[in-house]
Amino acid sequence: MISAVYVADAPGEGPRISKLPEKPATRTVYLLPSNHPKPTRLFPFLLYDPEKSKERPDRYYAPETLSLCQLLLAWRSYKLRRLKHKRWRITLLQKAPSVYYFAFDKHRRIIDYNPALAIALKTLGLPKPKLGRPVLDIVLPENKQAFLEEIEMVLEGQAIQLQRVIGSRYGEIHMLPLSQKRQVFAYYALDTTVYRRLLESSVAQQMLQEAILGNLRDGILLLDSDHHILYANSAAERILREDAKKLLGSLCPLWNREGVCFYKDTPLSITNIPLRDERLLLILRDLSELWEAEKGQALFRKVIDEAPLAIFLLAIKGANAVTIYHNHTLRKYFPHEDLEYPLDILKTYARRKSDINYQRLKDSDEPFQTTLYGSLKKNGWTHLLAIFFPIRLLLPSGETETYWAAVLQDQTAVYQATEGQRRMERQQHQLILEAQEKERQYLAEELHDNLGMLLSVLKMELSTILHDTPTSSPLKSKLQALSVRLDEVIQNVRLTSHQLMPPLVEHFGLVPSLEGLIRRIKATSKLQIHLEVNGTETALPFLKVLQVYRIIQELINNAIRHAQAQNLYIQFTYKKNRLHIEVKDDGKGYDPTAVQREGIGLRNIVGRLQVLGATWENLSAIGKGAYYRIEVPLPRQKS
Repeated sequence: MISAVYVADAPGEGPRISKLPEKPATRTVYLLPSNHPKPTRLFPFLLYDPEKSKERPDRYYAPETLSLCQLLLAWRSYKLRRLKHKRWRITLLQKAPSVYYFAFDKHRRIIDYNPALAIALKTLGLPKPKLGRPVLDIVLPENKQAFLEEIEMVLEGQAIQLQRVIGSRYGEIHMLPLSQKRQVFAYYALDTTVYRRLLESSVAQQMLQEAILGNLRDGILLLDSDHHILYANSAAERILREDAKKLLGSLCPLWNREGVCFYKDTPLSITNIPLRDERLLLILRDLSELWEAEKGQALFRKVIDEAPLAIFLLAIKGANAVTIYHNHTLRKYFPHEDLEYPLDILKTYARRKSDINYQRLKDSDEPFQTTLYGSLKKNGWTHLLAIFFPIRLLLPSGETETYWAAVLQDQTAVYQATEGQRRMERQQHQLILEAQEKERQYLAEELHDNLGMLLSVLKMELSTILHDTPTSSPLKSKLQALSVRLDEVIQNVRLTSHQLMPPLVEHFGLVPSLEGLIRRIKATSKLQIHLEVNGTETALPFLKVLQVYRIIQELINNAIRHAQAQNLYIQFTYKKNRLHIEVKDDGKGYDPTAVQREGIGLRNIVGRLQVLGATWENLSAIGKGAYYRIEVPLPRQKS
């Protein structure tokens, strides 16, 4: 049975004490006066308030309506609150996917967001959030007008908290300024759909229960010394599924049982209370609801254990972070590892050891993420996205205790798809460049064989005319000037032909070809080019040599056309598995970010670098000249 105790001057008649005890008694609800402060720790109590007792009978009471059912409801609410403090797995399951967040600036443009928001917007059929996108683009049309009014209040420095219907779901919205100085504002939405529906269901059930409050009782059986049933209340008849005529006088089937047992597939809690006259009182409680709740907890645990995401929970103990829980998926990722101290294991898979460390968990409470790298053959994965976030639990003392949860998601398929896309792009660039080189070769042959031959014949004919013209003729000097001009045209055609398809590249390799190019450019330009080669030149396939040659040729042409430079320095350094190239001039320089999307020449260079699998840095700056660093992978040398 549930008993009630009045505290201090709480209205009502019954057992009374002056103040709350240190620990609540078993199955006892404490009735508090309206001016009594709420207990800071978990306690079974009802606060005096006749008005609120109609809406919240689990928290408030009125003496005239106080009933055993209300006391039982308050006790069950207390037990439920205690259960929630112990069920950290539910907190872990509900935390990550149901909080949607983005930050925006004074121009109402998105500057940050979390992955859960992108998933929610995709479900609603709204555009994917992107940095710089207006926030109104990700708001449902029916909510835009209200959102505009609320965002104006937030921009003025006010914080807003409200409930809103978002599509077919409910959300608790928080909007607040994060930094007035930087004009940064935040939007948080907690998906409360499940809680709202549970609340609506609970209200409907409560209305039904209020109609039958007088019949809600524990089952009671009174047995004689021979364990025959002398009395059974209506609740006992319902629990045992028998009517009073069959129960009274019959041998009780539960007299020798105590604790939790099953009777006709119904879980029961049985308490035996011996009486003085050798009679026995049996208190029966139907545990079906609690049994279903425990089954639900077991299902939650099963969901976590079998989830496609690897999950583990860490507690800070001493000078290390210790695993207090991990699911089966995490064990699949690290089958042969001792997961008691997981940070030591995860460090070995992180590219930078500082990404995951004990001090970061101890000193910070900010979520963070990093990527782990493994071997597909050895580990079964190549990339794991590891997301760490803190979970704070309220202790009975009122203090909070922090745990760290980590969720690991296998990104191997995403990485492989990305790499496949990159390979396809490199192949496309290679095909384009090969087509360009074939066209260059065709043009070079046409210039050299056809146009060059015609110019040579023209030169011979002009020489014949010049020879037959008398020296005293005024036409003689004009023909001589024309002959000089014709020599310049023949030289330019030959130079253009060599630039389109340099013959040295195919026959003599990279460095001699570049030296020939530099000699030809020096003959026609004032730019002084200095070439330095360190190490031993490594033989490369003709197409790769041609790509490097074209890159250097393009950088030289840029220096001649745009840099207004007097000197250009080119340094080649051959190392074991790579070729390091530095190209810089003493010209006026430029801002790489201003021309990165505009310059056709630079785009051609980037395309050739992709085909080579090379990387580069553009360190140019205004007033400091153009400066480039290029790393080209070389084939491994056989020892």
